[in-house]
Amino acid sequence: MGEESHIVTGIVRGGDHPWPIEPPAAGDRLICGVSVVMCTYRRAASLKEFLDSLLLQEPRARRLIIVDASPDDETERMVAGRGEGDRFADVLLYFRVTGPLKGLTRQRNFGIRWVDTDLVAFFDDDVVLRPGCLSAMDRAHREGGGGIVGVGGCTEGSYELPDRLWRTRRLLGVVADLRPGSYQRSGMSVPWWFLPPTDHVVDVDWLPGCAMMWSTHVLREIGFGESFEGYAQGEDLDFSLRARRKGRLVMAGAARFLHRFEESGRPDQFKLGYMAIYNRFQIQRRGLQGRTWRDVVWFAYAWGLDTVMLARHLLFPQRILPTLRHMGGRLKATFDLMKGD
Repeated sequence: MGEESHIVTGIVRGGDHPWPIEPPAAGDRLICGVSVVMCTYRRAASLKEFLDSLLLQEPRARRLIIVDASPDDETERMVAGRGEGDRFADVLLYFRVTGPLKGLTRQRNFGIRWVDTDLVAFFDDDVVLRPGCLSAMDRAHREGGGGIVGVGGCTEGSYELPDRLWRTRRLLGVVADLRPGSYQRSGMSVPWWFLPPTDHVVDVDWLPGCAMMWSTHVLREIGFGESFEGYAQGEDLDFSLRARRKGRLVMAGAARFLHRFEESGRPDQFKLGYMAIYNRFQIQRRGLQGRTWRDVVWFAYAWGLDTVMLARHLLFPQRILPTLRHMGGRLKATFDLMKGD
C-alpha cells in the first residue's frame, strides 16, 4: 500500500492550493521564511490553545502543517471549524494519518516533506506561544553571526536553581557540571530550567523539542530517527547532537512560551522507564563524539545510580506503583541492552 493510503483525510486553507495537494519537489528552491510543523495526538483542546497563540504571531508563518495521529476526528473537526484557519499562516495544511506515518518522529519527517521555506519550527501541542516568540527565533537564526542551524525557545516562568537531586547527582559524579542545556558524557542532559531569564542568544548542546526551529536543509539531510517509535523519548536530544555537527545550536532568550505539560497522550511509567535507559544509551552511542569504553562505564554508573535514587519515591504511598513500574521498565531495558537487542 502506498503512503497516500495512510493519509486518512486532509484540509487545505489559504493560497491557491486545492485538495489533494502535492509536496514541493525535491529540487525546488526554498523560500525565505518560516513554516510551522505541529505533530499531535488526541489533544484537541491543547492544540486549540496553541492555535489561538499562533494568531498573535507577527509576521505569521508561511505554512502551518498539522500532522494528527489521533484515532478519532475530534482534532480534525476542531481545525475544520476554525473559520480563521487561513490566518494562522499563509497556507494551512492538515493531515490525519495512520499506520507507518503514526508516531512523533514519523509524523515530523512526514511534515518536513510539505515545507517550502528555509526554516521550520516544531512545537509541542501543549505549548502556548507568547507574542513575538516565532519572530525572535527567526531573528536569532538570521542575525546570529552565521553557522546557526538550530534555535530553541525558552519556557516562561520555569527558572529555578539546581535542586537537591541535581546537586546530589553532581556530587556523586553522575554529571560533571550543571551547565543548563549541556549534554554530559554520562548520557545525561542537564535541564533548561536552570537557565536564568535572558534576552540574549546562548550557545547550547541540545534544543528542547517543545519549541525549536531548524534549518530545513539540515532537517532534510539528517531526518528524525524513526528507530525511536511512538512517544520517542529523547529523539530531540538525539537529533540535536547529530545536527550540532553541522553548526551551532542556540537558545533565543527573547523567544518565550508557556508549556502546559498535558498528560494525555503520554505512555505509562513502564514505557517511560524503558525509554529512559534504552533510548538514552542509543543516543550516547551514536551522538557522543569520541565515545570510549570509559563513557560506556560512566553511563552504566550514572543511570544505575539514578535508578537506585528513584527509591526515594517509595516513601509516598501514591507514588509506589508508578515508581515500581518505572524502575521495572529501566531494568527491562538494561536486560535488552545486555542481550544486544
